[in-house]
Parts: sequence; structure tokens; C-alpha cells
Amino acid sequence: MKKLSQLSARELEVVEGILNGVEGAIIIDENGIIRVFTDHYQRESGLVKEQVLGKRVDEVFPHTRLLEVLNTGKAITADMWELNGKSQIVSRVPIMSEGKIIGVLGLNIFRYLNEARGFATRVQKMFSELKYYKEEVQRIYGAKYSLGAIIGKSKEILEAKEMVQTIAPTNNPVLIYGETGTGKELFAHAIHQESARREGPFVRVNCAGIPDNLIESELFGYEEGAFTGARKGGKPGKFELAHHGSIFLDEVSELSWTAQAKLLRALQENEIERVGSTSLTAVDTRIISATNIPLNKLVAEGRFRKDLFFRLNTFTIKVPPLREHFSDLPLLCQHFINNYNQENGTTVKGISNEALQLLTTYHWPGNVRELNIAIERACIDARKGIITVDNLLRFTQNVSRQNISSENYRGFDIKEARKEAEKAVIIRALKASNNNRRKAAELMEISRSTLYNKIIELEID
Repeated sequence: MKKLSQLSARELEVVEGILNGVEGAIIIDENGIIRVFTDHYQRESGLVKEQVLGKRVDEVFPHTRLLEVLNTGKAITADMWELNGKSQIVSRVPIMSEGKIIGVLGLNIFRYLNEARGFATRVQKMFSELKYYKEEVQRIYGAKYSLGAIIGKSKEILEAKEMVQTIAPTNNPVLIYGETGTGKELFAHAIHQESARREGPFVRVNCAGIPDNLIESELFGYEEGAFTGARKGGKPGKFELAHHGSIFLDEVSELSWTAQAKLLRALQENEIERVGSTSLTAVDTRIISATNIPLNKLVAEGRFRKDLFFRLNTFTIKVPPLREHFSDLPLLCQHFINNYNQENGTTVKGISNEALQLLTTYHWPGNVRELNIAIERACIDARKGIITVDNLLRFTQNVSRQNISSENYRGFDIKEARKEAEKAVIIRALKASNNNRRKAAELMEISRSTLYNKIIELEID
């Protein structure tokens, strides 16, 4: 092992030439003797280099901390050092060879204090921008609802919430099944919030709202020039945006066969391929999907890949329809009343027992979402006091108490009663949209394919 004290003058000149690039630098050997003293320190100190080299560092600079590093072997970084009344910001690091300290390097991080202030300003700006970016990502791609936002104390709701708490800590895919308007997205938010990924993004994708020819580029992104109109520089897909977070695929049953194949690869390999790319991108994303059509039924019909179904269906949460937990009606109604009092400036206190009883006689094909709308209308009508039956019926077109309770169906088969109620809502939506099925689907907040299936199933002309 060659010691610093054993280096030749030529070798030390080479080292000094390198260090002159950072200007302020001193090297002492294992005995504390100054071996390198760069031009910057010569100018700043007013000392002559030839008079400094070969002397112990504490003889030249009595308050130096280079010897402290030599004795302890611990670096001192970003420290203030006064040189001729000027503040320098320096670091001192041990020079090691074969596990032993053979000297210490002291070097300037900044020559002058104003350089340090400028750097600090830039760093502060960088962190401010980074914080802003993170906050923006969280605002756009953040989960909004916690488990506490799911209203209900019925056995069915409590079981579903308990399932969330069991599943959330894992990284496995989750499939949420429930009819339209049952609150599947609330459960997806809650799963993300209860997981270790809660600080990461929560990216929502409505698979039914994206045309088949765009779904792949939306999910997996695209490269520049991948197709006509492609953005310069390309665009990341939802999976890349959801890296280290969760992606929620609502109405996953609407994915095309090709998109299903790509989704399967993302699940199996944890990597995606942008449209127009020849390389793969690794992604760390948890998939939460939702459907209002049983996927096993679509698999049997050849409309959904069996292998993808098994991947998505690692865990399943069933969100019950409103008619199966009517005991939660008082809590739900009061929750919506409180919300609309804040939004609309009303002072409604609650809902009458007669009005609540009327709500239980309806089959609610739109579930909690439909109830929400009904309570909002009733709050606007009542303005204050208690919601009555009249407030519930005021804004319902061509409807009587008999209609809302579906008493036109005289049987006792609840499935048939539900069909009759759904049929009535669909017919009403079609009439309101002049038989424009796209607009009718938007009115009911369901996908067009779901509407088409319902029209065939319910034999609507």
C-alpha cells in the first residue's frame, strides 16, 4: 500500500491538476502534512503555495477540521469555513486505501456564499415544484373516499366492508360486482385507501366510455407517430400513470378482445407495451375492476377471456342492491339530506316515516344513485322541515303513488317485479331521448351495450 507521503512530486502535480477543476481543494497525508494546495486557496488566502506545502495543516490553518476527519475517519460535509473573513462551504472526506486512512481531502462545494444561496434557492424551487406536481397528481389521480364514506349498518354492507379490510392489504387483483348505481366505485376507492398504496395514484378508467379503437392507447399509451394525430413525444397510458398505485377499471366487461389480451399480459408479467412501441415497460400497479354483468356469464358466452377472468377474480366483493338492505334507507336518506343542505342552502331536518315507507315499496333499479337523485329533488322541493310523500312525488313525471311503488305488478316474484321496474325506467328514458339509445343510456348512467342487452332481455320494442 502506497501512502500519500510516498507520492512523488510529479504524481502530486497530476492530482492537483485534476482538483484545480473544482478550484478549492487541500489534501493532507496520513501525518497531517499538506500535500496539495490548489490555486484557488492560494488566491483566497494570500499564502504562497511553496510556503504551505510540506507543513502540518494546523500550523497554517489553526482551526481546521481536516485532522478531526483524519483521526475519526468520518466525513464532514457541507460545513462552513472562514478563510480571510470569507465564508466557504466545504466538505472533508477521508482518503482510504485497503481499508486504512491514508489522508484527507478538503474541497469547496461553493467558492462563495452567494453561490450557495443561489443553489439553495434553486433547490427550494425544485422541491416546491415537486410538491406541486405530487399534489396535482394526487388531486387528479387520488382516491377521494375512505371506508367511512360507505354508508350503512346492515349485515350485507358490513360484510362487504369487512371484505375490503381483509383484501386491501394484499396486492392481488379485486373484482367488484354489483348492479348499476350500487356504489362500486366507492368500494374501489376504499380498497386503495386501506392499502399500502394509499400514497400512490388511484387512476380511474371507464372502459365503456372509451371507443374500442382507443382503449389500448388509453390503457397502455402510445409512441410518437404510432397513428395519425398521435401527440409528439407520445403519451403514457393509464397503467404508467398508476405506477406504484392502483388502477380502477370500471365496466371491465366492455373491454375488446384485443385489449383483454394486453390486460392479461400486464397482469401476468407486470409490464405493458405502448401502441407503436417495440419495447416493454415495467409497471407496478394493482388492478381493481368492476362490472354489473357477471363475468362468468360472459365467459360462457365467449365474450370474455376465461384466463383473464381467473386473473381478475382473485378476490371478489359483491355490493348488494338497495332492495336487499332497505334497513339502511334512513341512514342513506339522512346522509344525502345533509349533503344537499350544504350544497343548496336548504334546512331539511329529515324524512317522514310515511315517505320512508313509500321508498321501501319501490324496487330501485338505479339503486343508491337513483335514491340520491330522488332525495336531492325532494330537498329542493321541501327547502326546510321534513320531507313528505308529496315532496318525493313532486318532480316525478306522470307518476302516482301507485307507480312509484310498482303496484302495477300484482305477483310476488321479486325478480319479475324488478324486471317490470327496469322496463318502465328504460321505456321512460327512451321516450325522454326520442328513442336515441346513446342519450337514453347516458340518462340512466349505464353503457350502451348494457342498454342493448336489457332491451333484448326485457323484450322492449
